[in-house]
Amino acid sequence: MNAPLITSKNNDQIKWIKKLNQRKFRVQERAYYVEGVRLTEEAVCSGSATSLFFTSRLLSTKRGKNLLERAQAQGVSLTECTESVFSEITDTVNSQGVLAIVRKRHWPFVLKGLLVVADEIQDPGNMGTLCRTAVAAGASGLIVTSGSVDPYNPKAVRSSMGGILHLPIWSMDGEEAVQVLEENNVPIIAADLEQAVDCFNASFPQTLALVVGNEARGVSELMLTHAQMRVKIPLLGPVESLNASVAAGILLYEIVRQRWKDEL
Repeated sequence: MNAPLITSKNNDQIKWIKKLNQRKFRVQERAYYVEGVRLTEEAVCSGSATSLFFTSRLLSTKRGKNLLERAQAQGVSLTECTESVFSEITDTVNSQGVLAIVRKRHWPFVLKGLLVVADEIQDPGNMGTLCRTAVAAGASGLIVTSGSVDPYNPKAVRSSMGGILHLPIWSMDGEEAVQVLEENNVPIIAADLEQAVDCFNASFPQTLALVVGNEARGVSELMLTHAQMRVKIPLLGPVESLNASVAAGILLYEIVRQRWKDEL
């Protein structure tokens, strides 16, 4: 396998990858990166990877060799880097010696089924976990409102564990999100503690937008004002609230449970 070798940290491709750590540049280039063998495999299999950068360590395992062969067969550009050069572009402490550049997909805007709204979620770990859980629960897509962390932030991508590759994501400000949802008759269901129905006693419609709010402030006043229903998770112990992504997981799977029950 003949792949060009980069030995200089000042290589233009290396500089370009490093700039992908900036949100503005990711938006401009409509690209981001995933790291590690498993996520790179998934990016290649999904057809989303455009180029792959690796070190000789990847060639020391059969799985690594298979990954490179599969990527090459799909026309993915392959570039080898020295360890010192690769350390410039990796965002992980214990790198597996492989990274893939992924182009953001243009997802059609489909407003049906189970939609999730990340309403000013600011922690990358929460955003990534929310993406992963939304995919697992069969969500139709994720609306990310202004003031939220970029779901393509490297830490969010890692936390999504590949979910980011499969979830339609649309970014817009809160007012636009409300307008679009209301124009398409999509009920807004807000996760909130005040004046809320116990989620286990709530009846969820087939199409809905579940709004998960900011870690500190909760769901924005705008979303609460336009919500058709507020739902809460009963807290039996001495805690005031749950982590945003944990709460989202419980609510999403209560919605899934109800739908399965209705189908029986």
